[in-house]
Amino acid sequence: MRSIMAVLIAVLTLHPAMAPAAEQVRRLTHYTHQRWTEEAEAPAPVSAIAQGRDGYLWLATGMGLFRFDGITFEPIALDGRADQDDLPSAILAARNGDIWVSFAGSRRFAVYRDGSLRPSAMPPAPDRVVSMAEGRDGAVWALTARFDAQVLRVHNGHWEAFDSRQGLPRDDALSLLTSADGAVWVSLTNAVARLPLGGRRFEVVRATPRANGMLSQDFQGRVWLSERGGSYPLTGPGGRGRPAPGPPYRTDGAQIRGAPLFDRGGNLWIATRYDGVQRVAAASAWGSRAQPLIEARHGRDGLSSDLTNQVFEDREGNIWVGSEKGLDKLRPATLRSEPLLARPAAFGDKLLSASDGSVYIGEADAIYRVPPGGEPRAILRSHEPQSLCEAPDGAVWVAFATRIVVLRDGRTIRTFSRPDTDSIVYDCAFDLRGDYWISAAAGGLLRYSGGRWSTMFQQPDGEGFHPMTMVRDARGRVVVQWSLRRLAWLDGPAPRFSPLAQGRDPTAVTLYPTADGEVLAGGAFGLSRYKDERVDTIASDKGPGGRISGVVQTEGGTWLAYPRALVRIAAPDLERGFASRALPPPNLSLGFGDGLTSRPHSHSQRTLVQGGDGRLWVATETGTMWMDPRRITRTNLPPGVAVRSVVGGGRLVRDPTALRLVKGTSSLEIDYAVLSFADPRQVSVRYRLEGFDKDWIDPGPRRQAFYTNLKPGKYRFQVIAASNEGVWNREGATVAIEIPPTFLQSPWFIALCVLAAATLLWLFYRLRLAQMEQRIHVGHEARLSERERIARELHDTLLQSVQGLVLRFQSVANKMPPDTKSRELLESALKRADDVIIDGRNRVRDLRMAESPGDLAAILEERGAAAGFDPPIPVHVVTEGASRAVHPLVAAELGRIAGEALFNIARHAKAQTVDMTIHFTDQQLTVRICDDGVGIPADVVARGHKPGHFGLVGLRERAQRIGGRLSIANCAGAGAEITVKIPAKLAYADKASARSRLSSLLRLFGRSPVV
Repeated sequence: MRSIMAVLIAVLTLHPAMAPAAEQVRRLTHYTHQRWTEEAEAPAPVSAIAQGRDGYLWLATGMGLFRFDGITFEPIALDGRADQDDLPSAILAARNGDIWVSFAGSRRFAVYRDGSLRPSAMPPAPDRVVSMAEGRDGAVWALTARFDAQVLRVHNGHWEAFDSRQGLPRDDALSLLTSADGAVWVSLTNAVARLPLGGRRFEVVRATPRANGMLSQDFQGRVWLSERGGSYPLTGPGGRGRPAPGPPYRTDGAQIRGAPLFDRGGNLWIATRYDGVQRVAAASAWGSRAQPLIEARHGRDGLSSDLTNQVFEDREGNIWVGSEKGLDKLRPATLRSEPLLARPAAFGDKLLSASDGSVYIGEADAIYRVPPGGEPRAILRSHEPQSLCEAPDGAVWVAFATRIVVLRDGRTIRTFSRPDTDSIVYDCAFDLRGDYWISAAAGGLLRYSGGRWSTMFQQPDGEGFHPMTMVRDARGRVVVQWSLRRLAWLDGPAPRFSPLAQGRDPTAVTLYPTADGEVLAGGAFGLSRYKDERVDTIASDKGPGGRISGVVQTEGGTWLAYPRALVRIAAPDLERGFASRALPPPNLSLGFGDGLTSRPHSHSQRTLVQGGDGRLWVATETGTMWMDPRRITRTNLPPGVAVRSVVGGGRLVRDPTALRLVKGTSSLEIDYAVLSFADPRQVSVRYRLEGFDKDWIDPGPRRQAFYTNLKPGKYRFQVIAASNEGVWNREGATVAIEIPPTFLQSPWFIALCVLAAATLLWLFYRLRLAQMEQRIHVGHEARLSERERIARELHDTLLQSVQGLVLRFQSVANKMPPDTKSRELLESALKRADDVIIDGRNRVRDLRMAESPGDLAAILEERGAAAGFDPPIPVHVVTEGASRAVHPLVAAELGRIAGEALFNIARHAKAQTVDMTIHFTDQQLTVRICDDGVGIPADVVARGHKPGHFGLVGLRERAQRIGGRLSIANCAGAGAEITVKIPAKLAYADKASARSRLSSLLRLFGRSPVV
């Protein structure tokens, strides 16, 4: 008894047919199919497929080695050279990311690593390699095609050979496999041999003449053999023990076949020669007694070729088939078609979800019933059903052109005629009383009650009465689309109307009654919700676009059928959408890539219903399909992203992570790949070049980035992607890019340019300063010459004449009596005349001042002594710094400035002390005159002069004439301060030689000094 129970438990565990009814066995027709052949510029034939750690598919083809990202086939040449005569025969994607390739012609090996396919240093294999595998310890194994088959193992950079001397039968080799327990398995024409982990000798596990078997391994670690007698396991789970007893699956019996494959769903795929690809659904160790479903897909079904070489499953669950003519992809479809439901009615299949959980489907020539978890079964053969609805007692009423058929539990229980409406029956519904209503558009609205037909509301208001879609809501009320602009509730003696939202092209709507009494209406205008007296609408331009032809609410949200997709919106999101009148992004969208073979039928009243088993049924243009919302085909994996190549400065770098480009590079072309094979063109991509782009860029379907006018510097290119399920790969792929500058772009060149510009500016400044200095000195010289001329004229004319006149008057005075009044007056006048002559001579002396440097301190002391303070006050002259000889004219002007300043102090300041400071520096000469008097009013200081007075203005003008700058300020304690600053080049007499040099330089530039 216990043994029987153990067997039953094992059967329940392994037997997929005993799963819940809604878990339908996936058929080959339940896969989406895409192929790449010569029309898509695909290489062919494809003999081997592998997937690298980065996500690329690697293909060994008759045109060379390629890698594929779902869009582009990229040829990979050996060490930069393409040899058409040396084609790849086997590929291995190692766990460390290396791609091993064996070439048939040279029998050599190459390894793709870091963007380059480099030849291996190991010696060539003794014959063409037909298969490679990686052991549990990371060792690489290779199987050769020679008759006395050799198995090679990489060891210390050399091949270690296993052949007949290690127990391997002398036979033609077919396939190689490393099992879960670490053993190495080899299938040959007449036998299967096994090498235990760490063993040194093969043992023959099975010997069958001309079996021509190929090895595979299921997800429980069982080793299987597919041979002429069928497919069956050789071991128990984990590659150990004996298999469970059971008859083999009657699979392909050809003598030559490709490598078989177990996918993650437990299905066995076999690549056959001349008969397409074969699939055993949910293959079990119990053999064909457990699940006998064996199907094939051929060229007539769309496969690229019946001659197939290998079947491969990628990380997302896609099945790839390499064939003689190219590459095929089979992906488990979410939306599944049914072979029986392929003859749609002229105006779309009629769908009905019955209260017993069954789904009724009216097609062109039959009515089908699908029980929960079951398959469609024809229950009534008839031409073009027009409407289906369920009576309160559970019977299903079907309207045809001239009759009504009543069905119960799939059997016909009644048939009766219906009135001629001059148009098709558009829809039907039952009210609370059990009366049967049908809408016939232009034919009006009819009711069947008590065995009699009545025409209702014959054009009651003349306002486009055109009844179409009908439903019964949760309260039992019949709701009908009264016209293209109104809905009507038929729950009283007169209809109660609500407006329909107006789209660009009013048309029929689809109605869905919710469980809480609301009614959802979908159409070209969008989606409306009728709740009590309130109507909320989401406009069509806020959704994916097109007419909504079906609405269903499930536990996961609300499903809407659009022309190109079925979308699901979560309940809270839909509530927010009605509040904002904008459709929120759907949390799921299913389209043609998910198995939707054609768009939902545009003329169907409702293209979407849900059965009692949870499946959704969709009426499309080519028939009715179904899907299970709880079993959506999704990878839930972030898409892989890789930077395929960077081209810059005439150099191409494949698979870069960091690169330094040639100097002067200013443009880049970056090719990247998004390695998601479910639907590559639906993947969202963003990229940016840090250091250039301010934000992420959405390139759409493009897989290239172009940059121009790049400056030297360090950049970082990053690309990220999100799958069509919204799963983001935020890490993405990055490349560090450095563009070194040329000499003309280098900091040294920029520094030299700045230095040259600064030097030119400095030279210009010096030249300009020299010009100004020359002008000032020329002015000084002109003034001195003019003063000398005036002095000569005064001395030679006026003074001499006055002196002669005085002598004449003195002669006259000498002849007059000594004590007379007249002589006394004349003597007094002559004395004053002598004083005038002396003063004139002093003035002439001042005018004829020698060009010898002036003693500025002496001049200032003289001015202080002659200031005429009454009473006298101390006037101090202090010298700071090393005394320098001052230009005579500068000294004279400074003396006059000091005299004028002292005169003003004497008149206005009420000072007790005056300090005059002479400060000598190499940069400038500074004279500061400071008193301790009452100071100068602040407004005068601010303006620089007192209105109507020109003393301060004259001081500034004198300072400017000698190239200086005069400033006036009040001292912090008391009194005022006058400061004159003159550049050293203008102030000091010992700069004459410098002036001469500057004059020469000016002449060199063609500029003569100003005279």
